[in-house]
Amino acid sequence: MVRALSLALFVAVVAAPLAVLPVMAETMSFEGAAAILAESCGKDIDANCLGVNFDAPRLKECLTRNQDSVSQQCRADYVRAFDAIGKRVAARGAVGKLCEREKKKVCADTIGKPGETIVCLLKAPPRGLSVGCSQALTQAGYR
Repeated sequence: MVRALSLALFVAVVAAPLAVLPVMAETMSFEGAAAILAESCGKDIDANCLGVNFDAPRLKECLTRNQDSVSQQCRADYVRAFDAIGKRVAARGAVGKLCEREKKKVCADTIGKPGETIVCLLKAPPRGLSVGCSQALTQAGYR
């Protein structure tokens, strides 16, 4: 009975940070998303969105606004590419939350310096990071 209760408590503690991870599951790199856009939508972007900076929200808005004149392949792929970009951005935002304990414990001297904190977390021994933090760093594309 005590063993089952201990196991249930352990699973609950480990699963709590993982509850955030399905949102971040299988993120695609920014480069991968850009490659999809370039391959499938390059001509459509040149024809319909000339002068729009490669800024995801503006480019997505332009392609959506002009979807009647955008190729079928581009319409199918740009949704997937922008969804991937959104997931990667969300994953990067989740690192701060899922690695809060590690930031304070392992990288206390880098608090307030986000770039240095990420470098510190990546250099930390794997046993020094929780499962949630480690997975968040991977999903965010830092590894």
